[in-house]
Amino acid sequence: MSEPKVTIDEDTPKVEVIPSVPSDVQKQADKEDSRSGFTVPRDFVLLPTLGKLYPSNHPLHNKENVEVRHLTAADEDILTSRSLLRSGKALDVLLQNCLVNKNIDIKDLVSGDKNSIMTFLRISGYGPEYEVNLECPNCEEEVQYTFDLGRLAVRTLDLTPSRPDRPYFELSLPSGTNIEFKFLTSEEENEISELLEVTKRKTNSPLERNITTRYARQIVSVNGDEDRELINDFARNMRVNDSRFIRKFLSDSEPDVIMKQDFKCPLCSHKEEVDIPIGIGFFWPE
Repeated sequence: MSEPKVTIDEDTPKVEVIPSVPSDVQKQADKEDSRSGFTVPRDFVLLPTLGKLYPSNHPLHNKENVEVRHLTAADEDILTSRSLLRSGKALDVLLQNCLVNKNIDIKDLVSGDKNSIMTFLRISGYGPEYEVNLECPNCEEEVQYTFDLGRLAVRTLDLTPSRPDRPYFELSLPSGTNIEFKFLTSEEENEISELLEVTKRKTNSPLERNITTRYARQIVSVNGDEDRELINDFARNMRVNDSRFIRKFLSDSEPDVIMKQDFKCPLCSHKEEVDIPIGIGFFWPE
């Protein structure tokens, strides 16, 4: 299995934006805009999956980028809608609104592609500077720190599917077990979150089954067997070194925007690459 490819260029922004060219969908949207006298800018945004994880009947099948319009004042209505914020649907409604091709459902997008669109909209709408409160890993003091979202790297898909008709990928584990896995869509990620929340409420237990629940959805076969009970049992009872191996491989190969950047503590001068926390300031910088 080949190594994942990471888009890195020290001199240019990493979240790739491709200049937009007219398409049939765009021409129709431009015609609608022209009626009001305003044309909203659009750009093509790089898809980390390169469109390889979508079926042949999907609008993004083998498409390396997706056309997205920039944020408008009307979109701020979405971001400040109390009902949408309470339901947790504000971001999905926002992203859906900004897709030029309305045949694309945001829920069907692989998470990395959704993150790429979200990052582009944040940068084009509010700028690349993202200020957060962060605890220094060294001195453990909380400091304000500004990350540059425009310099995030994008890891593009560089794996070969194990089957010609499905976007599944094979992985041999240290124990000798062979599994097939898939990358999850935005809807599947949401379903996992909801399942974990429901389970927590029902059992009233402090134990959170984040790892095993995710494995049960992401693994599609064990030694060629696709039986769901077998997969669920394997997810719960696999050896810990197999589990660590899977997590490391998925972390290194998943097509996505890499939300990591160098951090230098203004108090103790400690330097370290850290995960960029995504908080309320991402789309609500004020």
